[in-house]
Amino acid sequence: MNYLTIIAIVWTVCALFAVLFIRGATLRERKPVPVQSRARRAAASVKDASRAA
Repeated sequence: MNYLTIIAIVWTVCALFAVLFIRGATLRERKPVPVQSRARRAAASVKDASRAA
């Protein structure tokens, strides 16, 4: 291998590791999944009879 090929390979490997490190180090924003209780689901499924249709 010639000198320029080795330099290109070293730069490519450094860039690849930098990208992978930055992707791994970034904080991912995860939204919590809302959990419904049985009472809340039952209340949501019951039609509101207090209002006139």
